[in-house]
Amino acid sequence: MDLCAIVSRAYHKTSRRRACRERGNCVLFMMLPPNLSDEFQIGELIAEISTAFDGVAREDGTTLHEAIAIDNRKSSEECLAARRLDTEQRWQDVPEMDIIKGSSVASFLDAKGFRYYLPAFLVCGLKNWNSSTIAIVESFEYCLLHESQKSLRKTEPASIAEKYGFTEAQCKAIAHFLRFSIGEDDESTSQPATTLQAVRKWECFVGDHVS
Repeated sequence: MDLCAIVSRAYHKTSRRRACRERGNCVLFMMLPPNLSDEFQIGELIAEISTAFDGVAREDGTTLHEAIAIDNRKSSEECLAARRLDTEQRWQDVPEMDIIKGSSVASFLDAKGFRYYLPAFLVCGLKNWNSSTIAIVESFEYCLLHESQKSLRKTEPASIAEKYGFTEAQCKAIAHFLRFSIGEDDESTSQPATTLQAVRKWECFVGDHVS
């Protein structure tokens, strides 16, 4: 088996997120051609997320720079000043560099802020799926799979959807994104059983067929 074939097999035995991070960091993964199936799914996911979350407003929710300031343990005055930096009115207009800079702040957003920024982060992550910046979706994925103070095994998608006020269409888009991110649940997967179970819960919650 040649080297490229070995690397290709490794790519398909791990999650898409991890594999794409390796693709960006390892010259061997860079030898692989883009997965056309993945590219097609990415386009479909971006369209689904964009439609499902279109019109979602931040209202008085936590802003991105405010969450970064909270994460950095800034004073109340500094957090307020950071909040003023976020002047856009649509999640589609959040600058990509701000998204990359705030890649770890999901847990510092309140429910309104999380629901507003989630599509911005997911779409940005999908657009950059074959680069090392894919890590920008990880903190949001964690919050979608973990209820506060609960283990992954005990977390229920219905409670998460209620917390953030997700619509049915938004829940479906989330379930489809999570499945794409971790890859297929088959004999070649390297995902932990608890993660696979958590994603299957989302699929069951939105009524997707789970074999």
